Amino acid sequence: MKNKLILLTFLALTTLLFGQTAQRIAVVRKKVETINTEKSYQIKKLDNDYFANVKNEVTDGGQELSGYYKNGKMKKIVYIVGFSYGMKTYEYFFSDDELIFVFEKQDQFADIKDQSNQVTGLDYTKIESIYTGRFYFENSKLFSIKQTGKKFFTKMDKKSKEAELLKDSKVFRLELQKAKSK
Repeated sequence: MKNKLILLTFLALTTLLFGQTAQRIAVVRKKVETINTEKSYQIKKLDNDYFANVKNEVTDGGQELSGYYKNGKMKKIVYIVGFSYGMKTYEYFFSDDELIFVFEKQDQFADIKDQSNQVTGLDYTKIESIYTGRFYFENSKLFSIKQTGKKFFTKMDKKSKEAELLKDSKVFRLELQKAKSK
């Protein structure tokens, strides 16, 4: 009897916690949807020349960083970086100057294969999505991760991913702010 009571209590608490997480995700999604549907942003773009000439950072396919501002406040950052094998896109969303969501996407160029099905190169005209990650934040804490596919080169644990995304969002905000004030 005692074991059944413990099991029922555990199941009830798990259901309650899952429901709270689902509600928190729904709130973030609504804010992201509002940010994405806004049309009157002031946009500041830093193109590949900025990264190559100012930051001395060079990638195979270039880089672009865009900041979307509404009434002087950062609402969204989009960072796209190209590599020899494909590209990565990161979208950072902000509410009340706080990071609330990050969408990460990794694409690769399609393989070119010979008659024996061996990869002989890459088709740079065709992109295939291999990974998407959705990272939900509240009070600068990563509270939920939704992933599809497999990432290139990265092993991730929640704490290190949280730190990485928070750090990158701050660095990108500073870069855009410096460029905006020039």
